[in-house]
Amino acid sequence: MSERAASSSRAWITAAEAAAELNVSRATLYAYVSRGLVESRGQPGSRRRLYAATDIRRLRSHGDAGSGGTPDRALDFGAPLLDSAITLIDGGRLYYRGRDALALAESASLETVAGLLWQLDDSDPFADVVIEPEPPAAPGIAGAIARLAVAGRADVAAYARTTPALARTGARIVRHLVSVWSDGAVPDGPAHRVLATAWGVPAAAEAIRTALVLCADHELNASAFAVRVAASTRATPYAAVIAGLATLEGPRHGGMTPQTLALIHEALRLGDGRAAVTERLRRGEALPGFGHPLYPDGDPRATATLQAVRKATGPQPLLDVVDAVAAAGRAATGLGPNLDFGLATLAATWGLDADRAIGVFAIGRSVGWLAHAAEQLASGTLIRPRARYTGPEPRPAHGNRARP
Repeated sequence: MSERAASSSRAWITAAEAAAELNVSRATLYAYVSRGLVESRGQPGSRRRLYAATDIRRLRSHGDAGSGGTPDRALDFGAPLLDSAITLIDGGRLYYRGRDALALAESASLETVAGLLWQLDDSDPFADVVIEPEPPAAPGIAGAIARLAVAGRADVAAYARTTPALARTGARIVRHLVSVWSDGAVPDGPAHRVLATAWGVPAAAEAIRTALVLCADHELNASAFAVRVAASTRATPYAAVIAGLATLEGPRHGGMTPQTLALIHEALRLGDGRAAVTERLRRGEALPGFGHPLYPDGDPRATATLQAVRKATGPQPLLDVVDAVAAAGRAATGLGPNLDFGLATLAATWGLDADRAIGVFAIGRSVGWLAHAAEQLASGTLIRPRARYTGPEPRPAHGNRARP
């Protein structure tokens, strides 16, 4: 048996072997890993990683990955693959332009992370942004979309495409969103402080800051893809972020956060986290707030958010119930809490409603959306997938005539 054949029959293969099997570069291989298409694991005592041979063979069976072949289910999770230098998910960790997001979440503000994701120098695009106080037209995402639609139409500078101009437009957009979710307050400071003050929960400021930073980006998720599609048409950043907001609201994306908050409220009403989980499962309902395909060993964003909440409050009965929900959910599904669970816990701890819970998600994620919009604009490409037609066969021209 040749060395090549022997290596492909092993359960785990090296990066060089995996890249050769797929006929792709190592950078593309790492992109497959970050999208959850290929599992990798470290080697004890070494910085090298190994890659699951079964995943490599599955990718090859869906088409030649190195020649632009199209997988049979090209828009399902993990495809298509777009080049991006913004965020990497690898080995259960999240990195913003090479910086560990968990480390940033320990002290950085959302505005600081915006500077990193938007590739700015020491300039601060938020420094001279002034947003007039204006009550939102509607609560939550609906109000945010309405605000941006009006503000974007009036903002002539939003059509400028230089990096500094895009950053200033991005800062105005983020401030508009903070204003909407702070009930029309003037956002004249870091987002986490403005929100905590407006919501009357100053003790939650640091936990909100942590959550905002961890929400800032998560690679090519559904809302980021929607933003990039809009930006690829040269729509303004306002329009691109509106596309992201509309997508985030869906119950299989950011809309999962309110569902998870409802589960926690149910557990608090019963006073028993295990009972709440058991009742959900007995009714045949899904258990929101658990699991993420990119984090098979647990979502580190949830862990960090829960730690920030506990640090701000100390031990309390509410968190004991939340811990029971987490333990029961893990025991039942084998999955750990995800970001939605962390955001829902933050909201429940300080009595914030579902609109404010998803608001933290939306405000934080807007920073990443704006980075994706700028990157897509810079690429100059239009995102336009083809459709695989599955309808009836075309008829001859005479077959389309109406019968007398």
